[in-house]
Amino acid sequence: MALNSFLYRLGQALGDNAVSSSAVKRTFAKQLGSQLAGRIESYVQDGGASSVLSDCSHRDNQNKWRQRHYVWRREGEGIFSDLSRWNIDQMARFGEVLAALEPITHEYGRYGSKKSPDWLRHIVQWWLSAQDRPQPVETLVDLCDLRGLGAEGPLEILFSRDPTNYRSDNCLDRFTGVESWLRENAPAIANDAVQAGADARAQLATAIGRFRIHDLYLAFLLDLAMGTAKGARAAAIQSLTGAKPETLEAAFEATYAEANPTRRAHLIEAAANTLGDRAGPLIERLRESESSAKVKAAMDRVAGAVTSSAAKPRNPWQKDGASGFVAIDGEWVPAPERTPPPERSKIDREAYDLLRAPIEAYNTHLKEMKQRYKDVPYHWSKHQVFAPVDDAIAKLRAIAEGQKPVSQNYNYYSFVWLHGQHAKSGEVDQFFDHPSVTLRHVVRLARGISGNRLLAQFADYASAPGLALQRRLAKGADMRSLVELWREAGGEDFVEEYLGYRWYYQDHGLPGEAWPMLLDEMNRLDEAMGIIPQTSNTKFDTLRTLRLLTLFPKVPERYRNRLMILANESGVKIREQARDLLADAEGIEDAIALQLDDGKQDVRAQAADWLAQRGAATHIPAIRARLKKERSDKARAQMISALERLGDDTSDFFDEKAMVQEAEKGLKKAMPKGLDWFPFDGLPALNWSDGRPVNPILPRYWVVLATRLKETGGNALIDLWLDRLAPGDAHKLGWMILTGWIAQDTRTPSDEEANQHALSRVDQQLAWNKDTLKRWPQSADWISTDYNTVFAQIKRGFASNYLGSAADSKGMLALASRVEGSDAGPRIRAFLKNHGSRTSQAKALLDVLANIGTPAALQVLLQTADRLKQKSVQAHAAKLIEDVAERRGWSAGELADRTVPTGGLDEDGTLQLECGADRIYTARLDEEDKLALFNPLGKEVKALPPARMDEEKSAVADAKKVLSKARKEVKQVVTAQTERFREAMCMERTWSSEDWINYVASHPIVGRLAARLVWIGTDKDGNPLASFRPLGDGSCTDQVDEDIDPADFSQIKLAHSTLLDADTRSAWATHIVDYDVKPLFDQLGRLLPEISEATRKQRLINDREGWMIETFKLRGIATKLGYQRGPAEDGGWFMTYHRVLREAKLVAEVEFTGSTLPEQNMPAALISLSFRNLREDGKFGTQVAFENVPDVLLAETWRDYHDMADKGSGFDPDWQKKAGL
Repeated sequence: MALNSFLYRLGQALGDNAVSSSAVKRTFAKQLGSQLAGRIESYVQDGGASSVLSDCSHRDNQNKWRQRHYVWRREGEGIFSDLSRWNIDQMARFGEVLAALEPITHEYGRYGSKKSPDWLRHIVQWWLSAQDRPQPVETLVDLCDLRGLGAEGPLEILFSRDPTNYRSDNCLDRFTGVESWLRENAPAIANDAVQAGADARAQLATAIGRFRIHDLYLAFLLDLAMGTAKGARAAAIQSLTGAKPETLEAAFEATYAEANPTRRAHLIEAAANTLGDRAGPLIERLRESESSAKVKAAMDRVAGAVTSSAAKPRNPWQKDGASGFVAIDGEWVPAPERTPPPERSKIDREAYDLLRAPIEAYNTHLKEMKQRYKDVPYHWSKHQVFAPVDDAIAKLRAIAEGQKPVSQNYNYYSFVWLHGQHAKSGEVDQFFDHPSVTLRHVVRLARGISGNRLLAQFADYASAPGLALQRRLAKGADMRSLVELWREAGGEDFVEEYLGYRWYYQDHGLPGEAWPMLLDEMNRLDEAMGIIPQTSNTKFDTLRTLRLLTLFPKVPERYRNRLMILANESGVKIREQARDLLADAEGIEDAIALQLDDGKQDVRAQAADWLAQRGAATHIPAIRARLKKERSDKARAQMISALERLGDDTSDFFDEKAMVQEAEKGLKKAMPKGLDWFPFDGLPALNWSDGRPVNPILPRYWVVLATRLKETGGNALIDLWLDRLAPGDAHKLGWMILTGWIAQDTRTPSDEEANQHALSRVDQQLAWNKDTLKRWPQSADWISTDYNTVFAQIKRGFASNYLGSAADSKGMLALASRVEGSDAGPRIRAFLKNHGSRTSQAKALLDVLANIGTPAALQVLLQTADRLKQKSVQAHAAKLIEDVAERRGWSAGELADRTVPTGGLDEDGTLQLECGADRIYTARLDEEDKLALFNPLGKEVKALPPARMDEEKSAVADAKKVLSKARKEVKQVVTAQTERFREAMCMERTWSSEDWINYVASHPIVGRLAARLVWIGTDKDGNPLASFRPLGDGSCTDQVDEDIDPADFSQIKLAHSTLLDADTRSAWATHIVDYDVKPLFDQLGRLLPEISEATRKQRLINDREGWMIETFKLRGIATKLGYQRGPAEDGGWFMTYHRVLREAKLVAEVEFTGSTLPEQNMPAALISLSFRNLREDGKFGTQVAFENVPDVLLAETWRDYHDMADKGSGFDPDWQKKAGL
């Protein structure tokens, strides 16, 4: 126990502590007044005037208190700076006052959890905010004991997130003596911990593992490992990995005998994760007497994690570590020979001389800025200091050569000239690449100048030394030496940095050659994988860990068992990544096959899918054996699908006799709700594909089963049945069901019923209308007193009422998945247009379109999605489109093709707008690709008409909204698709001829744009067959006016000057002029720079560096070329224009000297062109070598860079000065 804690507690016992009365009173007087503050002071001091708590809880006083100005992290600074002046009971009463004044209503910035009393959370916050050093945990324990909270009170504080440290999952670093408290009070803590929240229990389990006190808490950890809280269970299991295996094994066996099946199943999981080689034999012993299917299934699930592949013979000293590792295939993978870090050395004077010009340029620029903005308050230049050249170089030499220790803050402000534009000069790069500048020099400068985090050196914002490190690694520098030097310079642990920092990208940015450094970090990886106890305050990210493992040339065997568990029981991303890492693992198919008998249908289905993915044909018998007793439709369908993928004949699973028996059993069950209307006797006669008739009981059962399953998007098992029907019969069955269901759902009164209803109501309505007009004559424009008009209104309103709903039976639509899209599309489109307000039914029919999946059906899905008014239905349609794309393995570009908004236009490019009875206006695209509006007589008009009567107001308003939205969408589509086509040209993206016809040429907007471009048709191997252009009327022509049928091609792509010979380019140039075509962009005429092998090795093109251009001119040409303004940097400047190329996962970036925000027209100079990786989260990554960029894209972008320069005044030797650098 620390001395200050002892003296503090001694003072508590002697009772000589007395909080300053004036300090307490001052705390509350300003907001609450001196009288109430005095009563609070009295209560806090000795417990007197306890009624003050009631007064504090009054709303007026609470409001006054909340209006105070405070900094929550330092709120207790003035009153709790000297804790020795406080008694425990005084602290508790102070907390009670705060709780009365400010009940806690949110969790942000609070210690503890919702289970903690408010008074404790408040006092801990005030107390800790006043202290910079960790505080004695005994004080916290005494506070809780005073109010009878037991150990649960301290646990909730200690093991809840630290609100002042976003990198920590608990508050252990805020207190001293926690380990001793846990050791000395283990029985009481373990007993009270069961009342704590699940998060606190999980953190406690982690701390037990961290402090290696497993033996004291073994029963507690075992109980937690068998509990229902998933997070706490996982934490307990990881903690148990640090226990002695023999002790743990005995505890497992003893606990197992007394546990129920659910807890035994969890115990099996814990054993598989913690016992290593002991797990397999133990589980086999327990299996001998196990009778629970649930527990046996758990044993099967972990089977692959408790058996290791046989490692191939190797020398006894070949153990995982710096020298290499055992791979998952049993091979020993040696580490490359280690290059030791360079010794300390001097940097040549000529290298330092390279920095003189950049330093002088910085000083000149700073002088100009100070003069120019001398009257501007808070301008950045006022806080910057000049860097005398010799002094700046001397400071740099002292850090680089080790004459001074690295001090990040000092170095940052000492080397401001190495940040920003001046650091991007050629001289700076030449300095860092100079032969006398070693890796040691660069690492020290990177550590001091550009931050404390190693992975930041591989980020897009890396500074000059960081970029130099990237270049060194690309040339073969040893990452292990780099890390060693980094740590020597005081840098943070890069593994903990990447795996534990919440703000880090999922992409670590490390090159593949970096894997040897991970051999020195096996303990960290072990912790991150959960095979040893957690030692840090932050849990490592599992998915990031798996992504680090992808750097290894082969997966280490040590992670095989853990990967088997992650591949079975984790989320989708982790599961798929784990399975990818296990791709080369041998002998795991048997373990996977055991999961075919798991108690969970999802596990069984996933096991079948995984076996098929691995091509495990030898396990066809196991899948067949399970199918004999499989009752789950989902698992059954997945298993049959797996058999087909493995090349097995599945025809025997469609034995009609067995199917009839199953149907008879199913039909004896209660009929699902909503089938009263269905005409079972009207089901069509069907035949199997071999011509045999289908027993009529089967389609009857299929309708009942599908309705019961309620899977409108289709059921895999039913789909397999439909696929075995004779050609056309599945369509016939589905069509009967689809049309019947729509008819049932949209039933409305007959004309006779509507007439009778109107006749019974018209007199009453007329009387009401006349009475209303007497009182409000101004309503005459929309309230009619004409008998026929009122009659028609009543009849129309009643005729639109639905007589029922078929929503309860929508599951039967799964049987419509084989309906011809050309038939289903118009019928469903009509429903969506006329009955789209029925959201449940509309979603079900969209499911049908997605399940049919033919081009005609998908066109309706795409074309109608944007027309629907219901947001929920729109969202559902968008989700379906994504699902279809994923299911079919479409690329991002193909998905975009199928989701291009139509602006509500029909296939012929028109949009009908209903403005009331007999008033249908039409909008269609004009020559400028804008929507022109025409009245019912075909005359072009500028706007929609006003409503003639009240009933028309809603229709006209809706029509105006539709037209407005359509015009916006058309404009957006033209802009977006122009850019997409240009990107597709650069990427040489290809469409299948079917997709091109359906999604490009047939699109009402995109098709018009496609007619302004030249295309190339190729065979299946990509060999060009012809070039052509759509004419806009459904036909296509080549450059010499010969007809072309795009269906004759296998693939279609956009033409480019590099893909056509000179004669063809010339012929197309003539064609474009003759036909008065306005190309979307120049495909064939741009003069493109030549790309050499040397260029492909570079990351930067700067052949237009120093070319001057006004910022407004640059903005104009950049925008025209499809570039966007880059992000604002410090000082409100932006310094780049970029173009995102999502399909290529690249970003083209043109750098210039910058422009202010808000923009002003000012001189600027171009600097360079580069490409960056586009990260998964949409952010820009590091620069890439041009060899990773398609040649057409590089050439076109390089030409963009030149075109921007050509709009300016040319090169200027004084560009830096004139551009304000």
